[in-house]
Amino acid sequence: MTQTTRVSAATLAKRLGPEPDGREQPAYRSLADRIRAAVLDGRLAVGTGLPSERELSTALGLSRTTVNAAYAQLRDQGWLVSRRGSGSTVRLPEDPAAPLRAAGASPAGATYAAGGIFGWRDGVGWHDELERAAGMIDLTTACLPAPAALAGAVATAAGELLPRYLGTDGYLPFGLPELRDVVAARYRAAGVPTTAEQILITSGAQHAFTLVLDTLSGPADRVVMECPTYPVALDAVRDRRRTPVPIGLGEPPDAAWDIELMAATLRQSAARLAYLMPDFQNPTGALMDAATREAVVVAARTARTLVLADESFRDMPFAGTAALPPPMAAFDIGADAAAGSTVLSLGSVSKSFWGGLRVGWVRAAPSLIQRLAATRALGDMAGPVLDQLVVASLLADPATALAEQRGRLAAGAAALTQALAAHLPDWQPSRPTGGTFLWVRLPGPFATDLALLAPSVGVRIAPGPRFGPDGTMESFVRLPFTVPPEQLVTAMRRLASIAGRAAAGSRTGLPGWVA
Repeated sequence: MTQTTRVSAATLAKRLGPEPDGREQPAYRSLADRIRAAVLDGRLAVGTGLPSERELSTALGLSRTTVNAAYAQLRDQGWLVSRRGSGSTVRLPEDPAAPLRAAGASPAGATYAAGGIFGWRDGVGWHDELERAAGMIDLTTACLPAPAALAGAVATAAGELLPRYLGTDGYLPFGLPELRDVVAARYRAAGVPTTAEQILITSGAQHAFTLVLDTLSGPADRVVMECPTYPVALDAVRDRRRTPVPIGLGEPPDAAWDIELMAATLRQSAARLAYLMPDFQNPTGALMDAATREAVVVAARTARTLVLADESFRDMPFAGTAALPPPMAAFDIGADAAAGSTVLSLGSVSKSFWGGLRVGWVRAAPSLIQRLAATRALGDMAGPVLDQLVVASLLADPATALAEQRGRLAAGAAALTQALAAHLPDWQPSRPTGGTFLWVRLPGPFATDLALLAPSVGVRIAPGPRFGPDGTMESFVRLPFTVPPEQLVTAMRRLASIAGRAAAGSRTGLPGWVA
């Protein structure tokens, strides 16, 4: 179950966007269609309370009769539920998980598993190597191969640095001292005063996130999350019986984060935590500007909500991108802000260097770092010393490795964009300025059908519903550009061969699960 907030009429008007041109239909039907489209796209989260008919009519410049009729149609079709004294709340016409359970076996014999990382597995396990050998192109993950500099860093770490630790027990629950120093220095260079005592080294950013969840929240506590968001983070929240509170994002490159909606959600939900990705957000690729970061921190402090800023993609701007806004922790100012009173920063090297390097960190108040380390000791005494030495070596002088990775991303983004234009011209990709993926709008709500068919032509993709809590966003897929450009071209050509079959079931403009 999710819990959201009640939006004002002005906020809803912004969420709906302009009225489409060229459609001859009554005004109430047009308004109902706009509200329904906002729900399906994730801009209006399921469970959101809508303003009264009177308030919305004033905000949109429509008659109250028109708004009443639109709400009535949505209620009749199962998109709204209204209760006396509580107003109208967004819902879905039927269980959105039903199509995933009913989809059955794909032509390749795999089954869509809603609880998997991105949904694809057979009854035995993963067969990545076999699939790659057979020509399968996997577009469900968004990590690059390792840069050439990694081999040198491994040799240096193993041959020169590791021997000094071999005479110790190797248990470093807070992390390798030199790595904590390097990570703290990175924050100071970005304008955020930080000491090594504010850094806890973890086994990746996801490990850091779960440590924070376990330490700072309990069952039924609310966690504000962007919609769409990182699926594994959403799974972690649900697995720990926390309540996700989704907040819909606008479509990039427009202002993706509505600060009025964010402030209202934080205030009304009384959420303990807010998990946000301000740098090349996964999956939209949106970049939060400095003014919005500051406003979010102020709103969170007012609501007494801790912000978990996942900065996993911060090192991945495209060449020529303007200087990034400061980290969100830079706006955590106040009497105790130097210790990290409102913002906890999560980082990782998985996206920037290599997914096989399971090293991440948390930046927080020293007292909180102590608590997180105590939680970590319950299931993980310490991280691998050798991996940390490798990462410390890479982060001490990252320019060459990052330049190589950014060059790969530039080539991949260009190849994917061109391949979409050539083979799938009616698909609308986002235009991010960094990150490792495109968020692509399909010409209809058939993302799950496409994902089920794709393995039959040698491609695996992550459908839009996997990135939200309620089964919406059927009109989107996430396409990473981390595989070689020639594979991206081949993958788009293969998807083009089945796009018509996948779209055949959505002639009405609605997902297949809508009756």
